[in-house]
Amino acid sequence: MPEVILCKDCKQPINKETDQYVVIEKGTDRHPEVLAHVACEQKRATESGFGINEWLRKLRWPNRP
Repeated sequence: MPEVILCKDCKQPINKETDQYVVIEKGTDRHPEVLAHVACEQKRATESGFGINEWLRKLRWPNRP
C-alpha cells in the first residue's frame, strides 16, 4: 500500500509526481517528511503577516499540528 503524504496546512493528499509542493521538514529515522502545497504555504504566509499567529497557536497548543 503506497504511503499517503498529507499537506501540513490543508490536510489534503500530495501527489509528488504532479503537485507543486515544498518540504517544510526533512524526514529522519523517527519522523516522516513534512510537506505542504505551494499555494497553501503562500496563503499562510500572507494571512499571518510575520508569522505571529502561528507562533501564538503553537504557544497555546504546543502538541497540536
